[in-house]
Amino acid sequence: MSYYKSIMGALELRNKLIEQFNLFIQDDSKLMALDGIFDSINTTEAPSIVSEEHYKIVEARRNKRLTGETKGQSWEEVKSRLKKKYGF
Repeated sequence: MSYYKSIMGALELRNKLIEQFNLFIQDDSKLMALDGIFDSINTTEAPSIVSEEHYKIVEARRNKRLTGETKGQSWEEVKSRLKKKYGF
C-alpha cells in the first residue's frame, strides 16, 4: 500500500468517524456510553495489588476443584455452617 493510499484511507476513516460522532452525540444515552469508552481508552492500567504468587495459588486451587481432587460446598451448606457456628 502506498503512502498516498494510506493517507487517503486515514482521511476517509476520519471523515466517516466525524459523521458518526455527530449523530452519536445527539443521543444522551449514547453520549454517556461514548464517555465511558473514552475513559477506558485514556485510563492507564494500574498495577494489580494482587501478587502473581496469589494468582498461582488461586489457579492451583481451581485446578484441584476442576479435577475433583478437592470438593467445595454449596452456598446453602456454607450458610448453614456459619449459622450454627455464629448464630447468624
